[in-house]
Amino acid sequence: GGSGGEKQRGVWSLFKRKRCAQEDKERSISGNNWLWLPPKLLEEQDRGFRRSAHWGRGKAGAMTLTATACESQTELLAAQGAPSNMKAKLLCLYTGGTMGMKHNSAGMLEPIPGYLTEQIQDILNCHTSEALPDTTVVEYDTLLDSCDMNPENWKKIALDIQDNYQSYDGFLVIMGTDTMAYLASALSFMLENLGKTVVVTGSQIPFVKTYSDARRNLLSSMTLACSLDIPEVTLFFDDKLHRGNRSRKADSGSFDAFSSPNFPPLATMGLSVQVNKQLLLPQPKARFKVHTTMDFRVVVIKYVPYFDTNALMRLAKHGGATCRAIVLELYGTGNGPQNDERLLSALHVARQNGIVVVITSQCAAGSVLSTTYSINHHLTSIGVVPAGDMTTEATCAKLAYLFGKGLSPDAVATSLTVNLRGEIGNFSQGAQAKL
Repeated sequence: GGSGGEKQRGVWSLFKRKRCAQEDKERSISGNNWLWLPPKLLEEQDRGFRRSAHWGRGKAGAMTLTATACESQTELLAAQGAPSNMKAKLLCLYTGGTMGMKHNSAGMLEPIPGYLTEQIQDILNCHTSEALPDTTVVEYDTLLDSCDMNPENWKKIALDIQDNYQSYDGFLVIMGTDTMAYLASALSFMLENLGKTVVVTGSQIPFVKTYSDARRNLLSSMTLACSLDIPEVTLFFDDKLHRGNRSRKADSGSFDAFSSPNFPPLATMGLSVQVNKQLLLPQPKARFKVHTTMDFRVVVIKYVPYFDTNALMRLAKHGGATCRAIVLELYGTGNGPQNDERLLSALHVARQNGIVVVITSQCAAGSVLSTTYSINHHLTSIGVVPAGDMTTEATCAKLAYLFGKGLSPDAVATSLTVNLRGEIGNFSQGAQAKL
């Protein structure tokens, strides 16, 4: 407990000590008196009755704390003891990116093989009394800038998680930030029936720099990946744990580089870990499996006032073999020029040729609405699908996933508005089990 200055071992969250029901109600609690609690026990705070609390998850490294007759958190920890000789197991997949970069002989930053892996080992050696999990680092043979990562690299990450799924309690992917939201969105669909936490992170400044955000992001991600019951792909940056398929890179010059414009963070780091439990996905009921057949024949077009609609018509007429879907970023709530007959004609031709047309918004936040303006009605009348509040990153990943399932264009258009992984607001429910 907090008295005596001893810190219990395990995966801890810092939470200021409060009075419990059976403790002296008149006792004055010092501002420096802290109680270290496992995150899974935070919810048990101030409940003075018998309870049981489970620490950890899965067969690997799982452990249980059961309160029998303890009337307070202090008594609970004292009676059961913190899990000091058993730790959760974390698999860290290091793919490249800014975090592990150093300056080369030309003064340019590039990933240095072995460097970040050594730093992680140093961190583990320096924090033996802290609550970091037992961590295995797999450094990929070729460390890539995230701009060079493609669906084949995403597939490798998914398969590495699959191969090690039963042996680890959580997973951490370290990569560059530029395409991080694309990977997080893709993995959220590829990892079916995911029952453990996958955290994707990186940094804006290399670990080697004294003012870097790398150490903080790394330590926080390592801890959260094995301490929270969040069965989904997440993205951690600065102090927020976002749902992966709701995130996007929003600021290239800030430590707070990622946002989740239409969905609150799943958790926020402060003096304690604040988890928005009502937002979390439920534990799956089926066996975990990986779906790697993704069809990324998707074209994203940003519509501007001087857009050449003839180019869109050429794609609609002749692009069917190489383009399965067009994601068209329009204005505001999915608005476009209603007097441009060429636009509506091109989209109609695309639908006739089996190309799914999806409308997203150029706005950073908000949703595409299908009934607000007359142009929205014209678009939906020819079979154009509103993306709702999905990000463009999630929309493209979901299209690739649905086409990879072998669905017809009409089935893909219908399924696109069904919430599969928490990627979209409450447009349609009920088809989750089928996909």
